[in-house]
Amino acid sequence: MKKVRWGIAGPGNIARKFAKAANNLDSVELCAVASRDPARGAAFAAEYGIGKVFSSYEEMAASPDVDCVYVATPHPFHSSCAKIFLRAGKHVLCEKPMCVNTAQAEELIACAKENDVFLMEAMWTRFLPATEALMAAIASGEIGEVRGLTADFCYTLESQEDHKIFRADMAGGSLLDVGVYSLHFAAMLLGTDGVGLSAAARVVDGCDRHTVITARYEGGAIATLTSATDLYKPYDAYIYGSRGYIHVPTFYGAQGFTVVKGASREERSYPSLGAGFEEEILEASRAVTEGIRESERHPLSRTLAVLRQMDGIRKEIGVRYPLPGEDML
Repeated sequence: MKKVRWGIAGPGNIARKFAKAANNLDSVELCAVASRDPARGAAFAAEYGIGKVFSSYEEMAASPDVDCVYVATPHPFHSSCAKIFLRAGKHVLCEKPMCVNTAQAEELIACAKENDVFLMEAMWTRFLPATEALMAAIASGEIGEVRGLTADFCYTLESQEDHKIFRADMAGGSLLDVGVYSLHFAAMLLGTDGVGLSAAARVVDGCDRHTVITARYEGGAIATLTSATDLYKPYDAYIYGSRGYIHVPTFYGAQGFTVVKGASREERSYPSLGAGFEEEILEASRAVTEGIRESERHPLSRTLAVLRQMDGIRKEIGVRYPLPGEDML
């Protein structure tokens, strides 16, 4: 079978995880990287054995040797960068959040459809074996009716470590950086219909440092989701049912979970293939090979639903970025 040929746009820290994962897979070829900084692109290529280095996204978009592109640029540039490749007929896996707001995402999805190419948000959590097993366990009714969920993704960061997180013009803050994982996790398990959201946040210089979300879902379940860039908290999720609960350590990169029912406590292990991104790369590559334009497991409708939730949350906590599409909030 012919390998699916991948290029990376934006050789930053998150792209390193993608490159490591791609190099673990026999069915794909990591063949190109594009960077506005040629020296940075060359160094990245040398580190991961990438054969082609482009000094612009337009050059890589024009290359006949690239089938798919992983867009790993900072948040504000996801939309404009992805459009370059979609319009050139390249399939795109775009780092989360796919866009800064719903208006941008709707334009990007329309662009993919107009050019008949695959587009997916890179929510790697969805494709982990542990997530698949968790969804199956809940769907089977193993812990009864799900009535509650908590998911926390909090860390501490200094501005010198990543200045983008502290800048409103870079769509900084905890919600878009890590809160998006908690919202997607809840959407995967509880759906997105009939959601009522409320939020409270500590906002500094136009960016949320600590956000707590309460969400009510159509089935009656209530979720409490927390994101932060200035406090320590375990990266844990709990799903509470009428007959038991499930604990998921490091839920966004889960390798297993524990099912608790009364005095029974069962630990289950579902290791991923390697660096964590392998499964989502395989999903995108499979879709491209089979001529599929949207992942059935992680549809664009869910991406849009979560972006609408984040738009609403930002409106409530008073966070608005000086970026295109924000006038729709």
